[in-house]
Amino acid sequence: LAYIAEHPEFALELMARLIRRARLATESARSVALIDVYGRLVRLLNSMAQLPNDKGERALKERLTHQQMAQHLACSREMVSRLLKDLETGGYIDVRERWIWLLKTLPARW
Repeated sequence: LAYIAEHPEFALELMARLIRRARLATESARSVALIDVYGRLVRLLNSMAQLPNDKGERALKERLTHQQMAQHLACSREMVSRLLKDLETGGYIDVRERWIWLLKTLPARW
């Protein structure tokens, strides 16, 4: 308390960080409750995609395993694998050397 009294900017920064974390937790809970797995996957892929190359293709900024995606999306690894395979079969994504490429705009519904 004495430190906070002497450094009020510390308290403001601490509150700002706490508010940010609470908002992230709320958004995550809302996403799991209201958006289906495919919608969450599309949101994840679009948020991780880089700017398009000259062909309009976008690579993800980092490699993610299906298990990592599943943990982020709050679903099973099998569900992620199934959805990604369907998107690959439909020509929406391609996997090159374990990197996911978005070839065209992902459909809103699957």
